[in-house]
Amino acid sequence: MRWGGESATWDELLDRGRERSALVAPQRAYRVDPAAGLESLVSLFAVATVADTVLLWSSGPGGRELAPGLAEADLPVDGPLERPLWGVATSGSTGNAKLAIGHADSWESIALHYERSLYGDCSADGMPPVLATCLPLQFSASFFMTVLPSLFLRRDLLVFPAHDWSAAHAEAAERDIAVLAVPALAAAACLTMDRQVDASRITLFLGGGHLGAERVRMVRERFSGVSVRNLYGTAETGAVAVDQDPGHNQHVGVPVAGKAVWLEGTDPDGIGAVAVAGPDCCLGTWRPGEALRRNGGYVASTDYGRFDAEGRLCLEGRVDGGEKLHGVLVYPRAVERHLLALPGVADAKVAIHRADTGLEHLVARVVGSASADDVREHCAALPEAERPSRVECVPEELALAAYSPNGKLS
Repeated sequence: MRWGGESATWDELLDRGRERSALVAPQRAYRVDPAAGLESLVSLFAVATVADTVLLWSSGPGGRELAPGLAEADLPVDGPLERPLWGVATSGSTGNAKLAIGHADSWESIALHYERSLYGDCSADGMPPVLATCLPLQFSASFFMTVLPSLFLRRDLLVFPAHDWSAAHAEAAERDIAVLAVPALAAAACLTMDRQVDASRITLFLGGGHLGAERVRMVRERFSGVSVRNLYGTAETGAVAVDQDPGHNQHVGVPVAGKAVWLEGTDPDGIGAVAVAGPDCCLGTWRPGEALRRNGGYVASTDYGRFDAEGRLCLEGRVDGGEKLHGVLVYPRAVERHLLALPGVADAKVAIHRADTGLEHLVARVVGSASADDVREHCAALPEAERPSRVECVPEELALAAYSPNGKLS
């Protein structure tokens, strides 16, 4: 395990965790701060080696601090624990964060699930010997896709800074490596590189729904021979679909092996709410101070989708994504997909802005080389209510500041 200039073997971290477990008691909940470096993994082992505990893998305020990266926390359930539980913060959670809660005694099953469904063809020998990420480890994807598989399946884990991919490149010069990132960070890394690098031993997983052609082109130009894959999923569902040839903006790939993915309440066009069941799906969501909201044995996502003739999942907006603008229902995510089809657009965010004066505008922020005039001309094909009246264009080299810590365009 290499992280922030520190390194340790998994056995060393486990031994330290067993010593720290003297601070942990059954039937209690603990918050393990993923921002604490290697100490967070020591604390993870401290909690995980004690039966019937709750491990909340999340940064933020907790109870009494017991050790570096380890603090007491509230229990998310009433009554005695019959099985250990995990919790990870959902995307974009701030303040009193909402956490997805699941059964921690299924961690090994989750690790084996990702070995089979995502990593099995990343190397001639199956799962590559190195997993790596430049994302904060509090991201649910980082935890489930890199921490758990490397821990249970005895792989090296590399956590490197988003602005410096040299450690990942060095590993790829010697061994196969799977890297987890988001499109904005991969694009930023490309812009800092002064030359093309051999990335033929890198499989790059980019999360975040649709992945535009401009970003894929930039990554492939700088990372020669890289295998780029687009991931779709959430903290509640885990990875849902993977596209091994992204950049077309048509679908997010086929459901990952080992997951049941279906549509609820479909309309005559076959569009319905995406529902998911699998080993990495949560059993409910919880905010400290509130009751655990259990799901019905599966996760009903907030996205609408349909399946095409090849069984690939096509996203069609959010269940809660429709908004009224001047009395007309518009879907900002549908406008975003339209913008991503414009050459020169790497990413787009569309929202309704309501001023204090009561005036409403559909506004668009576009990343890439396209101009505001290009955007307006492209949107002329849309109904008038779906044409952004205000457009901000951000060049790729200045775009990183426009993204949230979760890698989403704000």
